[in-house]
Amino acid sequence: MNNQRYVVIDVETTGNSPKKGDKIIQIAAVVIENGQITERFSKYINPNQPIPAFIEQLTGITNEMVEHEEPFSAIAEDIYRLLNNSCFIAHNIHFDLGFVEYELKRAGFGELECDVLDTVELARIVFPRFDGYKLTELSEELKLEHENPHRADSDAEVTAFIFLHMIDRLKQLPLPVLKAIRRLSWHLISDAQELLDSLIIEKDSRTDLEAGYIKVGSFVIKAPESIHEEPEEEGRSVKKDTLIWEEAGGLSSLQKHFENREGQTKMMKEVWTAFDNHEHALIEAATGIGKTLGYLVPAAVHAKQTGKPVVISTFTTLLQQQILNRDIPLMVKIFPFPVKAAVLKGRSHYLCIRKFEHILHEDDDNYDAVLAKAQILVWLTDTETGDLSEINLPSGGKRLWDRIAYDHQSFARTHPIRELCFYERAKEKAKQADMIITNHALLLTGEASQRVHTVDADTFIIDEAHHFERVAGEQYGTRADYVSLHKKLMQLGTLKQKGLLKRAERLFRSAGISADSFFQMDERLSLLFEESDMFFTAVHSFVKRRKPKNDLNRLLYKVGPENENRAWNRLVEGARRLCSMLFDMHELFVEQMENLDEKSMSFTSRQAFLLEEYQSCMNHLKKYGEKLGRLFFEHVKDEVVWIEIDAKGAKNAASVYAQPLDAGEMLADRFFTEKKSVVMTSATLVVENSFSYMIKKLGLSDFYPRTLQIESPFSYDKRMKIMIPKDISPIKNDQSEDYIHDVALYIKLLAKQQNAKALVLFTSHDMLRAVYHALKNEADFPCQLLAQGVSGGSPAKVMKLFKSYQHAVLLGTNHFWEGVDFPGDELTTLVIARLPFRPPDHPVESAKCERAKRRGESPFQAVSLPEAVLAFRQGIGRLLRSEEDSGTVVILDRRIRTSSYGRVFMKALPPAPVEEPTFLEMEAYISGLNVKKPH
Repeated sequence: MNNQRYVVIDVETTGNSPKKGDKIIQIAAVVIENGQITERFSKYINPNQPIPAFIEQLTGITNEMVEHEEPFSAIAEDIYRLLNNSCFIAHNIHFDLGFVEYELKRAGFGELECDVLDTVELARIVFPRFDGYKLTELSEELKLEHENPHRADSDAEVTAFIFLHMIDRLKQLPLPVLKAIRRLSWHLISDAQELLDSLIIEKDSRTDLEAGYIKVGSFVIKAPESIHEEPEEEGRSVKKDTLIWEEAGGLSSLQKHFENREGQTKMMKEVWTAFDNHEHALIEAATGIGKTLGYLVPAAVHAKQTGKPVVISTFTTLLQQQILNRDIPLMVKIFPFPVKAAVLKGRSHYLCIRKFEHILHEDDDNYDAVLAKAQILVWLTDTETGDLSEINLPSGGKRLWDRIAYDHQSFARTHPIRELCFYERAKEKAKQADMIITNHALLLTGEASQRVHTVDADTFIIDEAHHFERVAGEQYGTRADYVSLHKKLMQLGTLKQKGLLKRAERLFRSAGISADSFFQMDERLSLLFEESDMFFTAVHSFVKRRKPKNDLNRLLYKVGPENENRAWNRLVEGARRLCSMLFDMHELFVEQMENLDEKSMSFTSRQAFLLEEYQSCMNHLKKYGEKLGRLFFEHVKDEVVWIEIDAKGAKNAASVYAQPLDAGEMLADRFFTEKKSVVMTSATLVVENSFSYMIKKLGLSDFYPRTLQIESPFSYDKRMKIMIPKDISPIKNDQSEDYIHDVALYIKLLAKQQNAKALVLFTSHDMLRAVYHALKNEADFPCQLLAQGVSGGSPAKVMKLFKSYQHAVLLGTNHFWEGVDFPGDELTTLVIARLPFRPPDHPVESAKCERAKRRGESPFQAVSLPEAVLAFRQGIGRLLRSEEDSGTVVILDRRIRTSSYGRVFMKALPPAPVEEPTFLEMEAYISGLNVKKPH
């Protein structure tokens, strides 16, 4: 390590801004020299002002602890000497540096002469796979003790150790990677040049590239493992003479390796029979039976016996990871033959090495793009997949990824990098796999069909099957929105901007070709920017005038014959102008390419890449025009078209959607007809003990699928209690003040249970927010309160926070009704705030109801009720995830007992005892639980 002296600083303060009068209340420093900690310093500071209560709570530093301490001015000289001519390191450098410089200036000292390093920024580069970069998250990932978060001495200490870990990681990086990061470092917050230079000099004596890496241009990738293996040794092999099923000892022999679960055995037999008879099947497998292994075992055997892979499709990536990382390794241990699995994702999930090679060298002063490039350089030294899901890019890095992701133009067939291509490697793995794991959306696209057919797959398992029809509707539909159009227009830019248009114009000039057409293109693009903004602003205004709900953020408006009025016709005319401008621009682009044809053979690879990007962008805009035209001018039978706007966002934040009304019919024609056997499975496929609704919804009526419902082995009568309070106000609408008051009252009561972990499920974000604010105003609310979309960031971050607290309440909507697991004590109470009926004015819902009415059916019975029951069952399923779990379900919607349809929901409940207490009886129940479980 170089001889530079590093001083890690952390400060605790009374607030966020020294210019607004906030002061330091604690400062700590850790000095690092020659890779060793040589000095520590920590001191409380008297701010000469009260410490706010929330700062006391956060840091544990009280007014009493600082009242007899010195002010900062008394130690200012020591701090100045400590830092001057050293490198100032902090976790979020702007915060700590800002306070220290401000206080030093007030004490009469000049500017600090020191470099700065931000450990948040460096951690993002050095550890690009980490989920988060807060001190607590980094210390957890690196297995460092962090005894007192939000105390300066503890924070400075752990920051110093994190920095030393980062130095160790940087030392391991190949020389070309260090040099590439060094070239980017001028655009970073950190003054990392001296540090990187010392590491480069240290490495330069060993000029050979370390084993296990391959140099590509000016960067390095991890050398791929050989994926071309002998098929008879490791790949799928066909056994015709002996049934592998029997050779493996049959089902009973395999079953002995697993926990004895009757339901799992039933499922294995049913899946095997469906495959063997070339039938489709629906299997409802309740929580606790071991559903995943229930289909993986027969799938693996079937693949080996037939020599063809079985494709397994899920709705969530979480389940994909569970199958790949937990269930398949478990299953492989018990088979007397090897079983291979591969994940199948869309092209855009994979990095294109050739594109990155070109884009890395572009001059780019966009901070997020530079940071993302540095992260990718490090990530490429250890990734085997090149899959976007592995890397934690900054929010602005998504634009860069769009440019470097694999697409149909990524390679010419003879390109020398082709064998290193991540997408090609994924395809090769899929060809050799016994089981291909994918997702519903990709499975229903042309790209997936093309890739799956290359390996002759004809047998499928659809897990989380209750989502399959909805995903099909989205895939068979279309969408046009302002953001995606604007993003492409920005990528092109105008001749005054640094975009593709300017670079393409320079290319034409350098090739000696007339660039006059670019002035026309520039003019058309300027008009397109203006026209697209005006059009989507008009769309936004059109919806807002017709749905003037000030309390809602997302507003939806279904387009229909009743729209034939003057205002709608103006929108149609705007769409016509926009489409015409997009097509005219593409025609001009085609003329440009014709002029370029004779010169294109002499272009360098970098020039050819620029033209590919330009062409790709222009083709995308043409396709956008076609989508917009379909939405406004092609009235497709049995298709619903609607507009969504962000009512409280930008005035052009609008999207137009179209979906088939009956995706099931399309699934029947385009999917089920083409497959030998498809097994659909989920924990919720049955309504009133019948598969009829799901069979009809999925388009399976003419296929007469096999059906099997497997009950849960859980002892619900001992492990779950269901409560439906008697004295809660009736529901009139989402914003009924009495109802919101009662929901808040019951949540507060349930939160009083010692170490309670309560999940409250809502059907509306607006109602969730109203309840959240009602509870937030309660000064004596007994625990942490989290709310999706209001506090804590993304649903994943909110869930992580909730799991980390010992006593908390989480308010959630759609995301938390299914697909989330809280095992053991992570969830003690589940609250259903309202029965999960979809809003009757939702475009798809209302269109399906209208169609049911035309057919002489009851829209409520045919559409609304079964969908609500399935969602209700998913919600209830969050509470017990294993045989050891236990807890209470509280349903705050009295309609389950008072309405004519309530019995359907009651039948959907697990076989657990049901009580209908008053508020006072519920209070007594919570008190009783607290007596049973004292602190």
